[in-house]
Amino acid sequence: MITVRIGAASRRARGLAATGIAVGIVVAGLTSGSAAAAAARQLPLIVRTNDGLVKGFGTTQNREFLGIPYAAPPVGALRWSPPQPAQPWHGVRAATAPGSDCPQTGAIDSGVPATSTDENCLFLNVYTPAQTDSDQPLPVMVFIHGGSLVGGAGSIYDGSVLAAKGNVIVVTINYRLGAFGYLSLPSLGAQSGDYGLMDQQAALRWVQRNAGAFGGNPRNVTLFGESAGGLSVCTNMASPTASGLFQRAIAESGCISASATEQQADAQGGALAASLGCTDAATAAACMRAQPVSAILAASANLSWSTVIADPVLPVQPPAAFADGDYLHVPLLQGSNLDEGRFFVAFGFDALGQPLTATGYQALIAADFGAAAPLVLAQYPLSAYPSPDLAASAVITDVLLACPALANDSLAEHSGVFAYEFSDPDPPNDFGLTFTFPLGAAHSTELQYVFQKIPTLDVTPPFTAAQFALSDQMISYWTRFARTGNPNGGATPYWPRFTPASQQIQELVPAATAPESASAFAASHNCSFWASLGVG
Repeated sequence: MITVRIGAASRRARGLAATGIAVGIVVAGLTSGSAAAAAARQLPLIVRTNDGLVKGFGTTQNREFLGIPYAAPPVGALRWSPPQPAQPWHGVRAATAPGSDCPQTGAIDSGVPATSTDENCLFLNVYTPAQTDSDQPLPVMVFIHGGSLVGGAGSIYDGSVLAAKGNVIVVTINYRLGAFGYLSLPSLGAQSGDYGLMDQQAALRWVQRNAGAFGGNPRNVTLFGESAGGLSVCTNMASPTASGLFQRAIAESGCISASATEQQADAQGGALAASLGCTDAATAAACMRAQPVSAILAASANLSWSTVIADPVLPVQPPAAFADGDYLHVPLLQGSNLDEGRFFVAFGFDALGQPLTATGYQALIAADFGAAAPLVLAQYPLSAYPSPDLAASAVITDVLLACPALANDSLAEHSGVFAYEFSDPDPPNDFGLTFTFPLGAAHSTELQYVFQKIPTLDVTPPFTAAQFALSDQMISYWTRFARTGNPNGGATPYWPRFTPASQQIQELVPAATAPESASAFAASHNCSFWASLGVG
């Protein structure tokens, strides 16, 4: 598998100003005979959660409740412990600004250039429509952010438009990252290595307890995420301890993936501990809990992390669980982007002022594929691409994301799968940098269409009319799927279910959304070639 180490280049400007027009609290006890109630019932800005009252803020379209703790701060003895209940509070807690991001270094692998050393970070944010004309509870969509499990935050993703246009409740969450979320050591106990996954499930349990207070239906929860968040969605589908916590799943640009074995995870954890002077296996956990956050971040800056196979949270490798049908059979909507790999090449080379040369392309393929490199170079010859950057991008797209997405469709057949490929040839560049080649439908570019906001910024993307229509179409698909388990309805183009007998993938493109056959998708991404090499 290709591993592209990406340096410290800025992806997006980070601007998280909490904005909104303050509106008065409207008492929920309006009688059905009043004129206001006949049109719509304004929802209150003070809500009672199971831990105490929270006060959010409102606009004409939304209510927002930001920075609500869903678990106790994982500090001191709770560092590398399963998440514990949050401490209840008295009075009314202001919920008008996001909580701290979880510790991270700001590496571009995470998708944002943010840094944080604050372990008190287990917060979530709730977005709802401002009013309702129905007594029926709304579907709830819980978003897991991407960032290679080493960076990112729920607050990067503004769920206000998705909530208002889709008439759903959107929850975005933080979870422990990097070494703080996935460190495994024998002295940490049997569950070590899955703290980030346990955090995600703790947030889902919070939703079960509190969705009703915000007008949501705890029995109709959709878990959705992108990149590492998509992987987390499907990992939760393979986790017995997530049973009953969600009823639908959406995975964008990542789904079924192998986790580290306990031996692999303990080896990496032991090496990290030793690098910080914690060499005694029996006391390594206590020694690591005494280390400053900054020291752990620095020592682990070049490490990759994943969930760990361990009872009871993740007893079986996710690919094996799906292959055996031993996973949560919830409806799944999942797919990838046409030009995924351009993101990684753009930030790994171009943004550093080092665009790939012909020699560099050949060296990259040789380093990643060894003896199979000549076959890969023959399948992806430089002569077929405008630049070495785009040749490398095609390889990364096909082997890491496109062909695995197609394989995931078949593995998850027990769920009822709806498959897609996001294929806008010229989406807005929301990364804040200029590159020497077109980004196309690069990794993560579909997010601005799903949220109709540029991640990290409270601004609408500079869409064309056709792109706005595609964004509205995707919001309709995503939220209708959350409501019913089927994206179809209304005026949107029909989206066929992916089945063994009818393998079709919805191509999401401005003014031309339509199904394509899985065979055409496989041919365009050379999936038979990668299968012959035993990858993809």
